[in-house]
Amino acid sequence: MVDTPTPVRRTPLLGLLLVIPAFLLLCSGYVVPTARLFWTSLHDARFYKDDPEFIGLDNYGHLDRFYGVGAVAVIGIGLAAAAIAILIGGGVAYLAHRSGRTGRRLVWIGFALPLAALASTAVAISWLLAVAGESMRTYIEHPVAGNFFITLAASFGLLTGIGAVAYLLVLRAGRRVAVSGALVALVLGAASVAVAMQSLALPFMLRGPRDSAPPVYLIYSEAFQTARFGLAAAGGVVMLLVLAILGILVTAAVVFLQARLVRVEQTEPPSKPGPTIATAVVGGGVLLLGLLGLGPWLIRLADFGELPHNFAAAVFFTWAPPLVSTVVGVGAAALAGFGIGALRPLGSRSHLLLLPFAPWLFAGIAPFMVDAYAHLWRPDSGDNFVLAFLRAIPPSSLSIPALVLSAVLFRGLSTQDRPWRAWRTAAPVVALIALLTWVVQAQDVLWTLLVTKDEEYGSLQYWAFRQMSQFGYARSMDSLVGWLYPIPGWLLVAAAIAVVGVFVLDRLALRTGPEDEPPVA
Repeated sequence: MVDTPTPVRRTPLLGLLLVIPAFLLLCSGYVVPTARLFWTSLHDARFYKDDPEFIGLDNYGHLDRFYGVGAVAVIGIGLAAAAIAILIGGGVAYLAHRSGRTGRRLVWIGFALPLAALASTAVAISWLLAVAGESMRTYIEHPVAGNFFITLAASFGLLTGIGAVAYLLVLRAGRRVAVSGALVALVLGAASVAVAMQSLALPFMLRGPRDSAPPVYLIYSEAFQTARFGLAAAGGVVMLLVLAILGILVTAAVVFLQARLVRVEQTEPPSKPGPTIATAVVGGGVLLLGLLGLGPWLIRLADFGELPHNFAAAVFFTWAPPLVSTVVGVGAAALAGFGIGALRPLGSRSHLLLLPFAPWLFAGIAPFMVDAYAHLWRPDSGDNFVLAFLRAIPPSSLSIPALVLSAVLFRGLSTQDRPWRAWRTAAPVVALIALLTWVVQAQDVLWTLLVTKDEEYGSLQYWAFRQMSQFGYARSMDSLVGWLYPIPGWLLVAAAIAVVGVFVLDRLALRTGPEDEPPVA
């Protein structure tokens, strides 16, 4: 006899209470900085200018300084990246799905290595050293094509892996595949464009002519080289507006399509030899191409270079501040996702609570760099270890992507299990999200350049960038690539992806449309 799930006795107050920390972090980390950034853009604000002149919208008349050929190229890179994830990743997922459990596990285990290769600064430095010399001259003569090729080559394995695992979740559902697949395509497309717009590591290293540079680099240059904060803030506002449109489109689609992740509980037939072999051959070839794109980085993984004299402090400032931000941001996001998806304080309309977070779904530090720098606390009496550590914690703590993913996950699991017992399945997924968030933040070069006042408290990314700038990008020079994202760390992250993928995520499916069953008590 099969028990019929009974509707849950609602606890709307608890659900709303769990969302409050995320709302507070949203206001402090996103809403207030957005308002301040817009206000700065209305002034002729400059470095250390105490009383900037109000000039209205004049700064917005000079946006051609940021959004020209480089902006078009960045959007093109984002769309091409999405195409790789959707078409090639989706094709690998189709073969793996046809082959059954063995094929899916091959994908989860095989693509764990490129999925864990999140060393943005190290990869950028490695590619820079690879094209140094005569190749650099060719790159500078064709910077748009060079950026396009290097970005897609370096991220090919990562993009394919993301597309494959996303479409495995779609195909596992077995129904409404077209609708769910379109939703995934929208998410991948929007996320790819958003990441391309905000990625600074590669443009920072492989500098070409200004007229072809991406907007994020031009905003940084305008703010911190020509010291025109007001104009740079206007560029950040426009970038934030584009990101807001993408975030609202994706979140609205997730809400109104009632997206949810559910456990697949039916038994499946044995794996099919033919599709399994096809998955191994095609997936292995794609994986090899992805590793070739990471070749410059893989070759330099044992390149440890000359260490800064305060090496222990550099390691600490690389990994400790982002850990604080990750614990707070992903923790608050997971609690809010549980409150919205499992406890459902507004009943069937609880997912509407995601909409206030939507405009900042894809927003990182890049569009806020002017405001973040302007509001850093810098003591006049000199820096010290504690103050430098507190300043190095990323300000926008709340991880909004983690919040949306958690809500989607708990919404599906709550139809199959009691809300609090859903954590048995959700906890490993949330932990993996936190791990990846931590690594991504620790590898970011922009924030460490903004916050480092005293080189004694600089991160490894700061030291690596400084070393590259001082020694003129000679191909034969030693670098710190081996320390930025060490081999043991990379392998541990890859192992975590493989384990959670095989034992948890492989048992989940993405469904859309009306729920089959109400939440259980």
